Amino acid sequence: MPLPLICRIICIALSLFAASVHAGELSSSIIKTTVAMSDLPRYEKLPLFDPHRKSFTCVYQSQHVPPVDPQAELWFQQALALDNPDVYYQKRDYPKIYQLYVQAADRGHWKAMLNLASLILSSYPGVPQHNPEAAIAWVEKAMQLGVPDAYDMMGSYHQNGMIKGGDATSAYALFQRAADMGSPSAQTYLGFKMSGSYDSPDGEFWGNSTIGMQMLQCALAQGYGDAAYELGGLYKGTTPDSKLRALNVLHEGVKLGCAKCAKDLASEFRGYDLTSGNNLIGHIDTERATRYFKLGEALEHYQGRLKLPNLDKVLPLPPAPLPKWDGNVQTLIDAAKAVTPPPTAQQGTALQGREYIPHGYAVLPLAQNSLAVTGNQVVPRDGYWLALYGAASTPKNELIRHVRTPPSATKLESVSRHLL
Repeated sequence: MPLPLICRIICIALSLFAASVHAGELSSSIIKTTVAMSDLPRYEKLPLFDPHRKSFTCVYQSQHVPPVDPQAELWFQQALALDNPDVYYQKRDYPKIYQLYVQAADRGHWKAMLNLASLILSSYPGVPQHNPEAAIAWVEKAMQLGVPDAYDMMGSYHQNGMIKGGDATSAYALFQRAADMGSPSAQTYLGFKMSGSYDSPDGEFWGNSTIGMQMLQCALAQGYGDAAYELGGLYKGTTPDSKLRALNVLHEGVKLGCAKCAKDLASEFRGYDLTSGNNLIGHIDTERATRYFKLGEALEHYQGRLKLPNLDKVLPLPPAPLPKWDGNVQTLIDAAKAVTPPPTAQQGTALQGREYIPHGYAVLPLAQNSLAVTGNQVVPRDGYWLALYGAASTPKNELIRHVRTPPSATKLESVSRHLL
């Protein structure tokens, strides 16, 4: 997810101040504050991380996250559109982006909460809020909604010293909870850490490859591209089957937006490790190497927001022949990315409130709509009803809409919608 949804290593300088207080001089208010702090989601009591666990059940994050309010999703998408990687960051309207994320987050949009936390911790100009405590509070709110990625992000905060008293022990407990709940980011992180052939003496990795691979495969099944990169590295071997497996999973990662996968394949097709016999392809293919490298740069630029599901149309794996290419990387991207129909006037993409219709929905024509009423008829369903004005002889398609006093958008979800 544009502002990268989760970034495990957070580069932020924090100044920590502490005042020493004698144990016998603690006031009742300080004691109450300490008790209250211990009840915060950031200090949730969790089982300790077990790197040698014997089982893992693959759970998808989508099974845990709360439903998204349509109006909140509109604001979220508007924020993403403004935070366009093609626009130089100093020229982006970060005050507006921040405002839209806040509006969406206030309506329970969990992705907006996490993106807002990342924005607060950034150094981007114009962001109204840079207080780390505010970022932590948004992540805690998402944790209270049961969002797996929120537990993963809080683990990063513990790991990086943002949480008072946080350390590697508390961080890994949070990562473990996140992975078990379905966070693909946490599954990828722990899956790689646990996929060693032995336990590292310094605790950097553990020899539990069976469970580690299961976590990585679960993350990949959720469409998380970085899991493909880690799996590709682990699949690599000296046998033809292991090389083919690694090649296929890295190629799949490129489709899922993994820049590292594309650059790794570019290196393989250039002939990396060819003389040692460890090269995945077994020969040099500069044409494919160039295409993978160019796509890798583009995927890196878009930071996970670009997917290439139709990659095989422009860059199939051998022995399939390569289609012709004009050398323009945008041509590759346009052919490989998802094909989406342009928005229609019916979808009202530029409107909000009672007139806004989310992407993928449309209102039936009056002649086909059993909910349309006229005169003194009783409306058959609760919701917002658009008043149309005109003479009795005026055709229905020429009636004038009354839009001067639109109602609050807080009940947008109650409007009847029809799938296209």
